[in-house]
Amino acid sequence: MKILSGKLSKFLVLMPVIFLILNACYFMYASKEIQNALLREKYDEAVGLVEMLSSAVEANTERIWLDHEQNIRDSVEFMDRLYQVYAGAYKLVDDEPVLITERFYETSIFEPFDFIEFTDAVMTQDSGSLIIGYTPKEHIYRELHLYFKYMPLYSPPNERYLVIAGVSKYSVTSAIPL
Repeated sequence: MKILSGKLSKFLVLMPVIFLILNACYFMYASKEIQNALLREKYDEAVGLVEMLSSAVEANTERIWLDHEQNIRDSVEFMDRLYQVYAGAYKLVDDEPVLITERFYETSIFEPFDFIEFTDAVMTQDSGSLIIGYTPKEHIYRELHLYFKYMPLYSPPNERYLVIAGVSKYSVTSAIPL
């Protein structure tokens, strides 16, 4: 009983409070890390879909580039129908990108060529990735993780298609169990 009435007792009373605070901080951090891991997984899935399409297009180098258009269009429109996933296919006409796919769902208001950093990246690289922050009308700010690739690479630059896929944290549909 003497121990509980001294200075040590004040410290022992605070131990559960300190433990609860540290526990709450840990689980907040863990929750964010799980969300980031799910976002990375979703991004890797989008990149995988673009790479799979690219492999299919590149498989037959004897085929003329125009023969790939319907396959590219159908595949990209499939990706764009996924929840909160941006996907678009463009063809360069007079050095200007022209959207050749129909847009679906919430990401249809996003236009990557409105962002100078995206335009610079696309004009200097055959493929790449970047993160663009934007705020859609009547929504909150988000960061869109984009991946782009020209295909088929065996064609001259004016005969290629540009395929773009992007995801944000709102694309993740898996819930973290409480």
